[in-house]
Amino acid sequence: MMRKLIGNAGKTGLGTALLLLFLFLWISPSRALGESYRYIDIHPPGWLDSRVTCINGNGEAVGFGTTDSGERGFLWSSGTITEILPPRADSARVAWINDSGEIAGTWEKDGVRHAFLLRGTTFLDPTPNWGDSEATYVGEDGAVAGMGEYGVYVSRDGITEIFPGFSSVVGGNSSGQWVGSSGTSSVLFFPGRGYLNVTPPGATDSTPHGINESGIIAVAAMQTGTMKGYVKSGEFYIDMTPSGWSSSRAMAINDFNEVAGYGDSTAGRRSFLRSSGTTEEIAFPGWTSTEAVALNNDGQVAGSGTTAFGETHAFVASPPGAAAASSSVPGTSGGCVIALHDAGGNATGSAAASLIALVFPLLLLRGRIRSRRATPR
Repeated sequence: MMRKLIGNAGKTGLGTALLLLFLFLWISPSRALGESYRYIDIHPPGWLDSRVTCINGNGEAVGFGTTDSGERGFLWSSGTITEILPPRADSARVAWINDSGEIAGTWEKDGVRHAFLLRGTTFLDPTPNWGDSEATYVGEDGAVAGMGEYGVYVSRDGITEIFPGFSSVVGGNSSGQWVGSSGTSSVLFFPGRGYLNVTPPGATDSTPHGINESGIIAVAAMQTGTMKGYVKSGEFYIDMTPSGWSSSRAMAINDFNEVAGYGDSTAGRRSFLRSSGTTEEIAFPGWTSTEAVALNNDGQVAGSGTTAFGETHAFVASPPGAAAASSSVPGTSGGCVIALHDAGGNATGSAAASLIALVFPLLLLRGRIRSRRATPR
């Protein structure tokens, strides 16, 4: 049927092809349709607040929060919480965790920031001899990205490369593509082509939030005072704002082009997961607001929200069949896509072409998703 859809696009015109595409989606609903998420409050006991920044493919989440002694990073894995604070540090924040469990973040001592990579139980310095630095991302190959005294960097196997076209970097993929900001613009570094501006047309204050293995970018911007999330696929920008919402921030996109984020609904601040042609609301039961910022390939969503008591807590939400998210009570044992964000204004290209550009990869990958998720763990 997919071959017929693609082949008929040129014969019947875009409108007819789009109608056929919607019919295909109707009889083949996406994974998110009609499924209920399981929610876990992963707030470290005794902390004043907590926020998730990343969740990896194993369902392990990292983030940071405030204790009576200052800011600390944390790792949540199978119901156990581990505090992350490098030796001699006054405070620390964790930004990312890859599927190997390597954790990137930033610690601070006497007001000076230092990037770190936590590999196992060893804290490594990706920017030795730098006066100050931050780490914002760690790839599956262990490459650490961030910014500091000498600019935006990628540190890999002891070699540090500077990327002068960025003022900050937020993510990359195995093809050597990197996304980040340059002032108020969103920028993609494409090997062999250099730096490309990926800011939505007419938008201001654009910020990217990641890139997946297919090179689809999560980018956001503000237009006419409104924040809206977009996916940039090829030449098209696809609006991710759920129907009836006044704003959106697409915060993460996974390798199956599922998108998670948050925005302002009629019920207040809520989160969403968009999968193919369907959107599921993500809202922690009993909380007054929920902000999803991370998503893995199993469809697990993580973020933070405001509890009924007005506290900010980190959470993980898992769809039925997803791995790892233990429902055990968090404990203490010592010692985190893709990709969108706020953007406003009109997307370029026709809405039909934009939708097809986003949905065709989802349809092609649906069989692989079902097969992988059905495999016993």
